[in-house]
Amino acid sequence: MQGTKSFWKTSDRWFKVALALFMLAWILTLSGAAWFKLNGLGMGFDLGMYEQVIWNTAHGRAFETSAFRYTNNHIGADLIVLEAILAPLYALLPDTMTLLVAQVIAIAFGAVPLYLLTRDRLQSNWAALGIGVAYLMYTPLLYLTLNEFQPRAFAMVLILFALYYLDKTRFAPYAAFLFLALLTRSDVALIVCMMGALAFVWRKPWKFSLAAFALGAVWFILAVFVIVPSFKTDSGGFIYFETYDWLGKTPVAVLTTVLTKPAYVLQTIFSPQKIQFLIQVFGPTLPFSLLRPDVLLLAAPTLALNLLSQYNVQSNITRQYAAMLYPVMYASAVLGIAWLARQKWLTTRVTRAHFVHAAVVWILFFTLAESLWVGNPVVSQYRKGASPRVATVRALIADIPADAALGISNHVGPFAGKRQGFYFFPPHEYYTHNTFEVSEYLLIDAQADGNTPGVKAGLIQLQNNPAWQLVAQRDGYMLYHKP
Repeated sequence: MQGTKSFWKTSDRWFKVALALFMLAWILTLSGAAWFKLNGLGMGFDLGMYEQVIWNTAHGRAFETSAFRYTNNHIGADLIVLEAILAPLYALLPDTMTLLVAQVIAIAFGAVPLYLLTRDRLQSNWAALGIGVAYLMYTPLLYLTLNEFQPRAFAMVLILFALYYLDKTRFAPYAAFLFLALLTRSDVALIVCMMGALAFVWRKPWKFSLAAFALGAVWFILAVFVIVPSFKTDSGGFIYFETYDWLGKTPVAVLTTVLTKPAYVLQTIFSPQKIQFLIQVFGPTLPFSLLRPDVLLLAAPTLALNLLSQYNVQSNITRQYAAMLYPVMYASAVLGIAWLARQKWLTTRVTRAHFVHAAVVWILFFTLAESLWVGNPVVSQYRKGASPRVATVRALIADIPADAALGISNHVGPFAGKRQGFYFFPPHEYYTHNTFEVSEYLLIDAQADGNTPGVKAGLIQLQNNPAWQLVAQRDGYMLYHKP
């Protein structure tokens, strides 16, 4: 019996070592899966787009991009200072995998604030380790990690650290992590504002609320209404507002529709796909996360942006749009368990400890079970492995002059980002709209992209245009040149 007691009282240091070892194994495994997905031709144009911006920035052309219809500087799409922060690292290691591995490492470190929050609130090193492992095994998080390069992934971890320091009432690191989170995407400013609301609800010193409200509101207004529009080459505003045109053309019109036509709005919010999406996101942490609606305030902006969108990709866990929900789910679950553990019906310290550990096992079990239901993307990538076609696409791109303007179809994108002339094929309303005019070469993955209506139409146009010559065709790739 004495041995059992000493086992459960093992020093916190060894639990931190265990978490660090699990994180290291996770980083190595997920980095390998990212390599397989990249070389298995499973990534798309956006990865090349981000790499082009960071590659340009590393070469002194800050935030320059050729991928968009409405801007030649990525700030004209969104204010992502993170790209400049990563540019020196990329300059040292100029490879696509640099970005993918940096993302994997950043996401892994989200387990640290969750471990600390759980240890302090649940008074259990075992529970802390269990929550850290559950977070890293969460299926939507695995999909996010392998979904090309996503600035939201970095924001997610920074918000977790800010939440931990808010809980500890440590202002300096709290404010620092909130500021760093703002450097990832402009919409993160809305979550920073919600952190101020949470600080108010928790009755933290006034500076915690004021700093978050001021930082978030000022950043959002300046970024969305001043800085981003000033870098656009057309007269439009913030491009992502167009997602909500069905509700109104302005933020005020959107709010008016939501308040005056609730039934109309609810039909979109509670579609079958979105209900399934909510179950997949919340499922592993239920019912505990629902016990802390105060913490769920942090999820409100992301939920609103995704549920009010009519684009199905925004309610799909295999994409990046729900990323900012993931840390909130686990943090709210931990604090929900802590609230239950304080209730009078748990009469002794032993019963409280048993309850806490059972609750964490519950979360860990359903986190792992979700992989069986939805599918584990890491296992999938290792099973698929690399594609023999990847050597072909790399060789074809290597044969194209580095200073030549290149139009590429979606699945060629990840291999073509290191050039100034980088365009989307076929012409697109948001990406390149005049691909035929600005490109000197067109490289199309007819095997992977050829069944999409736009690529089909584009290929027909190419074949009927004598100005374009087919100069290479192998392994499903078609390379055209316009002399």
